[in-house]
Amino acid sequence: MEEFSLVYIDDTPDTILGRYLDGLDVMYAEKGYKINYSEILFETEDDYNFLLKDERVQTANILIIDSMLFENKTAKDGKFTGEEFKFVLQKFYPFIEVIVISQNDLDPGISMISKYVKNLRETGRDYYARIIPPYIDAAINNVLQYRILAKKMSDNESWETVLKEKVLGTLRGTQTYDELTKEDIDILIRAFKEIKESVNAG
Repeated sequence: MEEFSLVYIDDTPDTILGRYLDGLDVMYAEKGYKINYSEILFETEDDYNFLLKDERVQTANILIIDSMLFENKTAKDGKFTGEEFKFVLQKFYPFIEVIVISQNDLDPGISMISKYVKNLRETGRDYYARIIPPYIDAAINNVLQYRILAKKMSDNESWETVLKEKVLGTLRGTQTYDELTKEDIDILIRAFKEIKESVNAG
């Protein structure tokens, strides 16, 4: 049975979403998949390094991240978003699938899922049951492709050993490509903001 680690990161977790995600293991067992679910509560004093060094993040296959993890009123940039973390994370762990959710208006330039808003037409569980599965299915398919490629790479003796170990270590979440300082990460975040503003302006 293929196993997948699913981690939900939020500063104010959506309990309905959390319960739904926790129940995915039963749903996907019918497909021969085991989903190991966990949550990370992101506190206001936490920073980029907290998440990047968290073992649950490093070993995750699929991350679901709130678009606005927290609002730090003392920070120069003001806000740290899930989209920005996804951008930075891909530098460290390019094989982790990231799904961004938002309780605000969706940015048309970025793939995100809207959080449930209470209404009389649909329950929260029904809403997530309708919206979430295609994203999880796509993420699982990508992870399975990574694993197939990793197996081929592992069996291929023509690859340089050090490079092979780095790639496979990154896939397993046991090694990063390189060590970035907080200043490096801040530069990446600023670059992301500039790219996003450029896209929106265009």
